[in-house]
Amino acid sequence: MAKLVQLATVLFVLLALFVTGMRLLESLEWKFIFFPTATIEQTPADYGAAYEDVYFSTVDGEQLDGWFVPAPTTESGDPKDTILWFHGNGGNLGHRTESVVWLTRRLNVNVFIFDYRGYGRSTGQPTESGVYLDSRAALTYLRTRDDVIPERIIFLGRSLGTAVAVELAVASQKDTYAAGLILVSPLTSTKDMARVHNRFNPVRFLVPDRFNSLSRIPRLQCPLLMVHSDRDEMIPLEQAQRLYDAAGEPKSFHLWSGAGHNDEIGPGQEGLWKSFEAFLTSLPKMAG
Repeated sequence: MAKLVQLATVLFVLLALFVTGMRLLESLEWKFIFFPTATIEQTPADYGAAYEDVYFSTVDGEQLDGWFVPAPTTESGDPKDTILWFHGNGGNLGHRTESVVWLTRRLNVNVFIFDYRGYGRSTGQPTESGVYLDSRAALTYLRTRDDVIPERIIFLGRSLGTAVAVELAVASQKDTYAAGLILVSPLTSTKDMARVHNRFNPVRFLVPDRFNSLSRIPRLQCPLLMVHSDRDEMIPLEQAQRLYDAAGEPKSFHLWSGAGHNDEIGPGQEGLWKSFEAFLTSLPKMAG
């Protein structure tokens, strides 16, 4: 009987250590991966663009905030492509305002950008599994809109958002196939990023192996445009090259020469705009 009590005690201690370890990993994930801010400093209206501020729910009960920025009105009335934007790990959707507005104007597309849980006015706290749920909620919401053609939604991820976009594109291609995928400044995984930025710091061993796009992208079936800079001070060009090599066809690569990691997508970047335009033109057009 005493041995059984001892065994139960040991199992209880091991379980407690396991739970404590999992909580530690979650706290490390929060500390080393996500850097949200709550205050939204500007909106598309600051650039003279119309937009709709919307809220939608995730399956686990979080409320997310997003902006739908419509394409400029044209006389042709042709159906427009819609870009679903997955932003990076810092700030909130307001820090991408200029780029979003320029996309709508230059490419004549709708853009929907949203904040992950814990960012901006969205509720909750971000985790890898949580932001994947957020991406599904955003796509589900977007497909309910009368002004969006579900078969003409293009995913655009930037920085950490590239991993979210890749995960959703691969997971959803059986039934909600993305028309195309644009990855700007992509990373292979957070573990690889820790090796880059903490090479001589033992903390790199504590960073969880999250957002592993390199393991997922070989299963991607939609057209891919990858964009990366030779001057990106955060994510090495080598990581984008590895992802590109692992992806299947059709795919194309644009070297955004001289750009910093957080540079806005805006005026004066003709090569970048031409790569976007060529990619959108190459996508199969489906009737609305």
